[in-house]
Amino acid sequence: MNKVLLIQASACTAETITYPIDYIKTQIQINNYGIIKNKIRDRPLIMYRGLKPSLLRHCIYTVLRINIYELSRDNINSNKFIIGGISGGLSQLISNPFDLLKVRLISNESSLIPTIKSIYKDGGILGFWKGSIPNISRAILVNFGELATYDYSKQTLKKYVNIEEGTGLHILSSGCSGFISALSCTPADVIKSRMMQTNCPYNNIFDCIKTSVRNEGITTLYKGFIPIWIRLAPWQMTFWITYEKLRYFNNLNAF
Repeated sequence: MNKVLLIQASACTAETITYPIDYIKTQIQINNYGIIKNKIRDRPLIMYRGLKPSLLRHCIYTVLRINIYELSRDNINSNKFIIGGISGGLSQLISNPFDLLKVRLISNESSLIPTIKSIYKDGGILGFWKGSIPNISRAILVNFGELATYDYSKQTLKKYVNIEEGTGLHILSSGCSGFISALSCTPADVIKSRMMQTNCPYNNIFDCIKTSVRNEGITTLYKGFIPIWIRLAPWQMTFWITYEKLRYFNNLNAF
């Protein structure tokens, strides 16, 4: 089975399972959670709004970042954390339009096609890259924490704790990477969500940071940390266990 398909299957499985947490996290970050609590109670499936573009995003983003990282790691003598950050940043640059669509669908009641038309009407093709700077920053930090930490944790646990390759090792390694990823990326994730929301009230990234911190305090940059961690931990655990198992069943070496 093609490695691209293995990554896509693993990423889409993880995304579908954990997406409701992402929905709630985004609502918390754009200060809408109080408004939609009753909607979640009355219409639980609303927590899957925006799933389609999110799955499309991972079919591009996760495929690229995993392949770029693995290719670079195996062929370039460089720091794994730097490789991880670059892999995530480049992949997010390409897949940003799908992330924007996801946030727009979460923050309003419109459907996919009208949302696409609205984004294009307001900003043309470049409108699909609104919020790309904090989003790329977030991706760099997530992958700095995820790819390199997962890889480093695996090798460290195997070397110093004598844990053999298997599900136990994958669970421990993905747990480490989930925490570091959440810790690293939350501020950029908050700014990304606020910049990408429908009818964004901020002029630019700096205005968003300044206004948010002035009105809500510095801790607002870690708003949604718990749901981000709760989301990243099971996402990465699901992804890495699925991906490692699929690699094994297709006679590929472990990541």
